[in-house]
Amino acid sequence: PFGQHWLVGGNSFMLELMQNRIDELGITANEAHFDMVSQRTIYQLQNETATLELPTDDIDGDTARYTVKLSNLAGHKFPSGYPARRAWIEFVVSDDDGNELFHSGALDNQFYIIGEDGTFEPHYDRITSDDQVQIYEMVMGDVNGNPTTVLERAYSKLKDNRLTPLGFSTSHPVYDTTNVVGSALTDPNFNRLNGVEGSGTDEVHFHIPVEGINGNVTVTARLLYQSVPPKWNEELFSVDHPVINQFEQMYWEEGPDPVQVAAA
Repeated sequence: PFGQHWLVGGNSFMLELMQNRIDELGITANEAHFDMVSQRTIYQLQNETATLELPTDDIDGDTARYTVKLSNLAGHKFPSGYPARRAWIEFVVSDDDGNELFHSGALDNQFYIIGEDGTFEPHYDRITSDDQVQIYEMVMGDVNGNPTTVLERAYSKLKDNRLTPLGFSTSHPVYDTTNVVGSALTDPNFNRLNGVEGSGTDEVHFHIPVEGINGNVTVTARLLYQSVPPKWNEELFSVDHPVINQFEQMYWEEGPDPVQVAAA
């Protein structure tokens, strides 16, 4: 007479890395165990994490305007857990021949986001160029105010625009432990609907130049999630140590593909 709970996280990448190296790492779980947990993890990410809406907008002169609306389905911030995790909007406009006219949030062949700022990408309410990318993440700062990915050096938050859950309030008594940091605080569409706080949503406006473009276009928006992005590991991989070197080799052999959480 008890309830059974599945403790499912969102880190399918590390599950796959370990599953493919069961003997090498001396893991006692077998492939069937990993398959079961991986399937539950992917299901949660794609069905119980967030939704994405892309309503038809309009073309105003030489600019096509679109709005991407995200809604957080989790009972906590997304992404959550270990602070390496991040999510972002990939937004693509293509012509009838499949040629890309605009692409924000593309990955290169090393799984880095193309156009991402060297330190960290700011939060956006409006995106007008390919090198602007809406990335939802928490960025840690050290005592000198510099970004760090080493937990022992973390002193403050330089950015936290992770999607907030439904009902999230800046006036809550424990807000100081879950605070929003950066320009998301002044974004009228972040966790607000008609000016009322607590929507658990974010709307990002894409204004795409279309001067000289004829014919139809196809617009695709995807919410992508990366649990262990390469940018996060740069500080770690700069250290020469047998254990770190072993993990680095495994990491690149596996390849940190993102998971598509939602699309329209």
